[in-house]
Amino acid sequence: MPDSNEGKLIVVSNAEPYKHVFGEGDQVRCLEVGGGLTTAMNPQMRKAGGLWIAYGRGEADFQVVDSAGKVMVPDFPETEPEEKYGLKRIDFESSVYENFYRGYANKILWPICHTFPTRADLKKERGYWKKGYLPANEKYAQAVLDAYRPGDTVWIHDYHLAILPGLIRDKIPEAKIGLFWHIPWAPWENFLKIPHDREIMESIMSADLFGLHVSDYVENFFRCVEKLGGRVDRDQGICELDRYSLKVGAHPLGVNYPFFAGADTEKKEEFRQEYGAEEIILGVDRQDYSKCIPERIRGFEEFLLRYPDYQEKVTLIQRTPESRTEIEEYQIEQDDINREISAFNGKHGTHQWVPIKLFWEGIPQEELIGEYRAADVALITPGIDGMNLVAKEFVAANERPKALILSEFTGSNRQLEGAITVNPYDKEEVAEAIKNALEMEEKEKKDRWDQMRRVVREQDLPTWAEDFLTDLNKEIV
Repeated sequence: MPDSNEGKLIVVSNAEPYKHVFGEGDQVRCLEVGGGLTTAMNPQMRKAGGLWIAYGRGEADFQVVDSAGKVMVPDFPETEPEEKYGLKRIDFESSVYENFYRGYANKILWPICHTFPTRADLKKERGYWKKGYLPANEKYAQAVLDAYRPGDTVWIHDYHLAILPGLIRDKIPEAKIGLFWHIPWAPWENFLKIPHDREIMESIMSADLFGLHVSDYVENFFRCVEKLGGRVDRDQGICELDRYSLKVGAHPLGVNYPFFAGADTEKKEEFRQEYGAEEIILGVDRQDYSKCIPERIRGFEEFLLRYPDYQEKVTLIQRTPESRTEIEEYQIEQDDINREISAFNGKHGTHQWVPIKLFWEGIPQEELIGEYRAADVALITPGIDGMNLVAKEFVAANERPKALILSEFTGSNRQLEGAITVNPYDKEEVAEAIKNALEMEEKEKKDRWDQMRRVVREQDLPTWAEDFLTDLNKEIV
């Protein structure tokens, strides 16, 4: 983290780490906001301090801020002052946020970067840009300009703010700017379909360092630069486009290993009793079409058809916290999943056995750790995922060797070589992987588990943050 004598760290994201809501008697309560970004950055900010700039979405968010829109967080009575940092909240007109978040971010960049170009609403791209994406990023930029002092470091997060580096650079040429992309970077054949592709690329090139999870995404970005006429030095990790020069590197995001490994929870036995199965397979995914939950169901069905002796012995627990429920496409997907699982259970279940138990709500991390420990196998099979921290959390939470089935299309699969790798679209391969996971010899299971635990322990969350900021402060030679 930047030394306090050299300036503060300014983190910028769409999602805020804490929100304020009304409780009983209209008393305002502070709640931690779940999500990968909060999990990644909140411990670092609590340790080092600084300022986090984000969109305020809690119903009481603007009841507690000062005249500059700031509040100190975590806003809990038990939190020591030295563990708090500043949270600057910004607000938008509803039409701007609609076009920015639901429009450009999640109907253009999300499907394009996750290699689902047919789901991208490219006919409305220019409208989303003009009415939402550009003005929203300009408002974020103004918040950074207001907070910035010489020597500060600006760390921007994710695809919502792709043009923010350029907006800041135009006003503060000397600023140290890092950008980290928490989702995949698409192959050039997908990304360059975006009408504003060059504006986005040039703005990213305005940063000092662009971080992606794995080398595959770095290569995809370099190919985009080359297709736009730029130059790439892969040995040095540097690319040039027009007047811009940028360092690009793979910085795989880790998890807070001591937290998951050392958590004291009694929920394990409660979950095993509640689910009542000899063997528990666990899937945990935020709701999204990229997670391939219907394909997972078909793989599990293929397993039961091939190996009927496992009927009434194995239960799949699928925990899928709702996401973007205001978007019609996600509502339709939720209905489809409900119907498919209902039909599955009706076809294969008995009075004593429900083969798939689906939960649309999330649970606190302490309880989730209990669920990780109750499971015998984790089935993590998205169609594509920038990293997938659930896989790493499952490994960190369990000292006793378990089995992890992991999609080959996740960033974490590049690191967790002990996982059973599958193509999530191949139901026969998923079925065989489940059988392998349940019947694996203990020595092989332990050898695989030891490799994964070592990686998750050594390449943890603080290592990721420190490595990124160290790389950011290195000068381009």
